[in-house]
Amino acid sequence: VLANQLSQYIMSTVSLSSYFISYGFFFFFKQKTAYEMLRSLVGSEMCIRDRYMGNQKDSFLMDAPLFDNLRKLINIVDELRDVGVQQYINLPRIVVLGTQSSGKSTLLESIMGLDFLPRGEGVVTRRPLELRLVHTVGADKPWAVFEQDKTKKYFDFMEVRQKIDELTDLVAGKKKGIVDDPIVLTVYSAECPDLTLVDLPGVTRIPLAGSDQPKDIERITREMASRYCRDPRTIILCVIPANSDISTSDALQMAQQIDPQGTRTVGVLTKIDIMDRGTNAKRMILGQDIHLKLGFVGVKGRSQQDINDKVRVKKAIDSERQFFATDPVYSTFPPGYLGTDVLIDKLTKILFKHIRTLLPEIIKEINSRVKDCETRLRDLGPSLPKTNNEKMQLVWNMITEFSENFKNSLRGKFDHRSGARFDKQNVSGSASIKMLFAELYEEFVEKGFKATNDYSDKDIEKAIIMHQGDSIPGFPSIDSFLYLVKPQLEKLREPAIECVNNVCLLYTSDAADDLLCVDLGGRRILKKK
Repeated sequence: VLANQLSQYIMSTVSLSSYFISYGFFFFFKQKTAYEMLRSLVGSEMCIRDRYMGNQKDSFLMDAPLFDNLRKLINIVDELRDVGVQQYINLPRIVVLGTQSSGKSTLLESIMGLDFLPRGEGVVTRRPLELRLVHTVGADKPWAVFEQDKTKKYFDFMEVRQKIDELTDLVAGKKKGIVDDPIVLTVYSAECPDLTLVDLPGVTRIPLAGSDQPKDIERITREMASRYCRDPRTIILCVIPANSDISTSDALQMAQQIDPQGTRTVGVLTKIDIMDRGTNAKRMILGQDIHLKLGFVGVKGRSQQDINDKVRVKKAIDSERQFFATDPVYSTFPPGYLGTDVLIDKLTKILFKHIRTLLPEIIKEINSRVKDCETRLRDLGPSLPKTNNEKMQLVWNMITEFSENFKNSLRGKFDHRSGARFDKQNVSGSASIKMLFAELYEEFVEKGFKATNDYSDKDIEKAIIMHQGDSIPGFPSIDSFLYLVKPQLEKLREPAIECVNNVCLLYTSDAADDLLCVDLGGRRILKKK
């Protein structure tokens, strides 16, 4: 009976342990795989740093070997993000921050060299869009792959736009709801740089009529943007329309609150070409109004008329170069302040330096996480056997081990297999039982209980005569003693039975529960019944 009961109890414990073992191995090997890939690049990255750090010229990042290794580093970061490391370790990324209709979509299309981002009235970006741009040398035609279905390649970017709308409506609904559940899209093209950008929903002040947007939509969009940008390993690409007062920009205000030193914020001024006549963005671009350590870049994106006329992005960039080259104010600017090309080059340099700086720290954190997983896996022990004979053998071994531990616990012996820890608050089972025994007849002792108090000499003499039997005179029969002591023992029976019940129900059952509970990192897996 004990074996059957313990088998059911133990097998439930083993099944739960098996689940944790499976999860532990899954988590550990996913991190381990990404970790090994990361470590494989450390040597090459160090070689690059030693080779190029001595050269202080700004053009050193234009060398092809460095950009090849930049792609590898970005791939590693993306792989780490894919296997779930982002949940435990913050990874470098670029987040696009801006208010609604600030020109974020147009800017991203200019960076990618492709036109496929959804457009429309009101709030269009309603789920964060993580764009992983991969520069492919010699690619005849660009294509895109969604994380939800990696097997399908999209060569028609109108289908990509429709798929983004479909995935947005699937999660956020069709009534302009906003949800923090990113869409991951990888774009392969010979025109785009090697970058990973996260496009966030613009900060929205007023909910649209007839939509699913709550009244506090501004707070929700601000908190979402803040959550992405608060990470110190995130580069903030702050998009500000130049045709509005920069000092009242919500995006810039948020960026300064999150990054007060401006060490990881890049400012981008859009819509320069539609500023009021007689005004320009010279002071803003040069950082004379508001200073950012990473500086500002001015760009001229496609206008709404260009979008309606389906002007290609490449032609729009040529138009941008012509605009800045012929404008009487912007043509006098030194290199490094104007144009989409300048912005791409700046982001590429910043991201490479950012990853290179954080790489040792990321490796250290992954090392620590891997060690934690290894410790947890060791604590869980070996996995479950597969054959019935092995399973039966495991159950009997566990029953035998449990029985030994149980007896040692009741006897007060230390058993290293039980995993007992020093506990100042509680006492062991054996000590508790001894305390019960010591308190068992305290009441009788305090009252001065004696078995002979209830009998007179005549009662004793009568008992001897009654049960003398054929015994030799002078040698009283044992029956006389039993006759006298039995009524006295009845008085002690009830406290003794109560003591036995207390030992059985309170202490032995608790000791059994403690032995059967699986302990993982100090946390109890099975609760006591």
